[in-house]
Amino acid sequence: MTHKLIVISGTPGTGKTTWAKILAKKFGYTRLDLHDYYKDISTDYNRGKQAYDIDLKKFEKLVNGLKKDTIIDSHITHLLPKKRVDLCIILTCSNLKKLEGRLKERMYSKKKIRENLDAEIFQICLMEAQENGHKVITFDTSKKISQKEFIEKITKNL
Repeated sequence: MTHKLIVISGTPGTGKTTWAKILAKKFGYTRLDLHDYYKDISTDYNRGKQAYDIDLKKFEKLVNGLKKDTIIDSHITHLLPKKRVDLCIILTCSNLKKLEGRLKERMYSKKKIRENLDAEIFQICLMEAQENGHKVITFDTSKKISQKEFIEKITKNL
């Protein structure tokens, strides 16, 4: 029996973790926090990028071992194979000043902020999710969205 998998992706600072926690509670899913697994699913830590270099095969193996309905939030979840993902939620933030402020609050370097703003401008996560053939729904977190509206849209698309 395969278990349901919802992935939430988007540029850092778009609200992935916040919404993943809300959905996990609402649907009774387990939330897999990839921060706990980065060392296990990485080839090494890239000091220049200030990030782990993820090995997608290791990431897929971790996901394939899941035993419960799960939500995973990370800016790489949209790279999982289409056949394994039931719903791919892409969060965006069209207000770049707001996104920049969120990244500054996290103490991101100027270089990392620029890299992430560029990723948002070019909608990298959305484009890659679509290229992978995922069933995608999007939300712009710079606009007001109610929990009810968010959950209703997810429920309708599951």
